[in-house]
Amino acid sequence: KTFIRRKAKIDTGARTTAIDISVAKHLGLLPVYTNFQRLMPKLKITKKNFQAVREQINHTVTPRLKKQIPGLYDIRVIPATNGISVRPYVQLHLHLRGKHIATVASIVDRKTLLYSVLVGKKDLAGFLIDPTKHDYKEA
Repeated sequence: KTFIRRKAKIDTGARTTAIDISVAKHLGLLPVYTNFQRLMPKLKITKKNFQAVREQINHTVTPRLKKQIPGLYDIRVIPATNGISVRPYVQLHLHLRGKHIATVASIVDRKTLLYSVLVGKKDLAGFLIDPTKHDYKEA
């Protein structure tokens, strides 16, 4: 098993954890992302057809791609900040403040963002989040 240390953004507004492509590469999970990008059908998703496309992905696309892509745990259609996105999910383990967390995380391009790992609220059970504390300097 590969272990890498990264500073992470703790995001109580995000449901699940997300890792950058570079982190996936270090963990040996890059083929999941590249195969997902190659094999995932290009679907036009709008607010109107969101539910129908999500159903199609859940019932048809996901089972097929899980057979074709080793390590792919799930595919989820997510209404994200920057619009609707379709993301591949993998299983991994986090170590956060001495606590071991087995989780599922999406692989997403975060290279333009400050942190290569975002920890969502699903993985923050048992932690007290103090929004007044941070270790970066505000602009």
